[in-house]
Amino acid sequence: MRTQGYLAFVCGLVVTAATCLLVLGEQDARMRGDFQRDADKVASDASVRLQTYFDMLLSIKGIFSVDENVDRAQFARFVGELNLAERYPGFQAIQFVRRVPASRLDAFAAGVRGDTSLEPAGYPAFEIHPRVARGEHYIIEYNEPMKGNENAFGLDLAALAPHLRAIEIGRDTGAVVATERITLVQDAQGSAGFVARAPIYRRGAPLGSVEQRRAALVGMVAIVFKVDHLMREVVDPALLGHMALRIHDAGSVSDGARLAAGPATMLFDTSGGRVDPAELATSARIKVGTREWEFNFSARPGSRYSGERGVVYLLGAAGVVVSALIAALVLASMRGRRLAAKLRLTIDEQRAFQDSAGVGIALFSAGTIMRCNRGMEEITGWPIGELTGQPSTLLWPDDSAGPFAHDAHIWRWQGELELTRKDGTPIWCLVNGKALDQSDLSRGGVWAIQDISDRKRTEAALVRARDGLEHSLFELEQQKVNVETAHQDLSSVLGTLKQAQTNLITSEKMASLGSLVAGIAHELNTPIGNSLLSATALADMVVEFERKYAEGGIKRSALDALLADARTACGIIANSLRRAADLITSFKQVAVDQASDQRRKFDLCDVVRDTLATYAAQLRRANCEARVDAPAALMLDSYPGSVGQVLSNLINNALLHAFEGRAAGVIAISAREQPDGQVALVFRDDGVGMGPKILHHVFDPFFTTKMGQGGSGLGMNIVYNIVTGMLGGSIEVESTPDKGTSVTLRLPRSAPKRDAEGMELALLVR
Repeated sequence: MRTQGYLAFVCGLVVTAATCLLVLGEQDARMRGDFQRDADKVASDASVRLQTYFDMLLSIKGIFSVDENVDRAQFARFVGELNLAERYPGFQAIQFVRRVPASRLDAFAAGVRGDTSLEPAGYPAFEIHPRVARGEHYIIEYNEPMKGNENAFGLDLAALAPHLRAIEIGRDTGAVVATERITLVQDAQGSAGFVARAPIYRRGAPLGSVEQRRAALVGMVAIVFKVDHLMREVVDPALLGHMALRIHDAGSVSDGARLAAGPATMLFDTSGGRVDPAELATSARIKVGTREWEFNFSARPGSRYSGERGVVYLLGAAGVVVSALIAALVLASMRGRRLAAKLRLTIDEQRAFQDSAGVGIALFSAGTIMRCNRGMEEITGWPIGELTGQPSTLLWPDDSAGPFAHDAHIWRWQGELELTRKDGTPIWCLVNGKALDQSDLSRGGVWAIQDISDRKRTEAALVRARDGLEHSLFELEQQKVNVETAHQDLSSVLGTLKQAQTNLITSEKMASLGSLVAGIAHELNTPIGNSLLSATALADMVVEFERKYAEGGIKRSALDALLADARTACGIIANSLRRAADLITSFKQVAVDQASDQRRKFDLCDVVRDTLATYAAQLRRANCEARVDAPAALMLDSYPGSVGQVLSNLINNALLHAFEGRAAGVIAISAREQPDGQVALVFRDDGVGMGPKILHHVFDPFFTTKMGQGGSGLGMNIVYNIVTGMLGGSIEVESTPDKGTSVTLRLPRSAPKRDAEGMELALLVR
């Protein structure tokens, strides 16, 4: 009971925790969404505001496209009409930078001093600063508004590397360019700033190449910014109280914009110089001319991006209280139910004790059934309640009432009786009776009656079953004798089949070896015949020389001819015998390997070439070209005889099946070392191939399409058993009709160590 209360309490806590986690998740999702939307809005507003300024810059460039000789008054009037200070505040100044060759520098300065188009007195204090020796100068000529930007008036940007780099990029590309982070000369505080400029070219000048644009450059129109002023206009000040914003110049887009954040690239920073790990943080990049700025946003502690944890804590506390109340109610309810169940159990125990008993219980008195349980009624076939009050003679129809009648001499009785059910059918019962009061038998007795009809029937069935079992045992002995006889016959047949399989495998090997012998004999015939012919010719020349010697007419020329012919004949004999020796060596190695099949270290390429050498005659007769693609040395610690047997079977199989109906063919053998310590040996032919049905049975024993024509059906089965058994590798066959067959063997460089007898047995059983 307490367990259920605790379970209810724990379930309430689990639901409370899940609810709190759900609320926290929803709060976090909402906060992250609000934070991301605010960050995206700031980046988007900054990009839109900068693009607006750049559009204004292009509109100013437009008036120079109409007339490149715009004077100071016209420039000031146009800028004033734009009313940027009220419509789009946040910039420092709008300028025109003129390109001035060094030869015209003094004349340019004098012209500015005498310019009275805007100021009647001109600009007598105008000076170009700083003074540098260069072929070209870029001087700020127009400066609107002049107030607060006096230090920039006459500034030679050619002397300032950041400005000069931006001007040259704008000059060469014709695009709006922005400088890197700079400190404005008119800013005494040294805060971050930047300048956006657009190039102005001579009207009508060709601009198709960089050289043409450089030659046609007149100057640059520029808009100057303090980043702090710009962002204060773009970003809602209230928003900066909730998030920290750091902006740094990521560099030129053409260079990949990969500059890291640091003091040299920092444009705007509201974090107070402290960058704390924040739960909410994001970043965005916007394009500013030919450069990129990176915006890094982070939520401030205690801002509107912080969750309302108080609600969650209140929800959790309420859930704990409710869970405790529910647990208390469950405990109280369970306690009440248990007490009620005990009360009902006490009431029903007596009734259930009698009614659920597997035997009949009845109270008999004066030959009458005074009371009985449901089991008694079920045994005797009476409906509920009808047996009570009936005379006992209904159960014992004999003249005497039997043990159920009142008898002063019987107070305890036990025995088997055949009673009668209500429908008249007999029923055998085991009866146990005892008087309620041994001193007063008139009070009656309690009798327990158990139906033993099934037992009686079972006893009869057991007698019949015993007789049948004795008969079955006799038949079983006969069948056992028959099974033992059949087992002996099957064992004999199995031994015969194993011996037949062994003989077939041996025959297959001997046939392969016989084929090798025939091939070697054919190959040896040519060099030995050449040697015999040369030796015979040499003998004839010696006889002829002896005759001439005997006659005494030998000349030096004849002796020289004899020596030359003898040298030629000896060379032919030596080469032919060397070729025969090589063939015999290859045949001996192949024959010894296949006969002994001893494990040793060997070069796989040598085994491939030796095996092909023994089949040279058969390959020539079949007009079949053999190609080998293998490294110079590929050492294996395995069974060379088994490898040679596999190659021999594959070559025989290809000669027998692959090139039927074809005038020529190609067999290609390649070997490659694999990264997993194995060697891949691939045997390919360009023959007729196989269909899916034949390919499915290619490794089955005794399966061949040339039965009676030289095929035993064991070649590929032996190949499979050798590769997967003794060599410890795997084999795959791929084939398509009319496109040839490819057999891929994957062999370990070191074969598994196996007992020779066990391996032979495994090859036989497979």
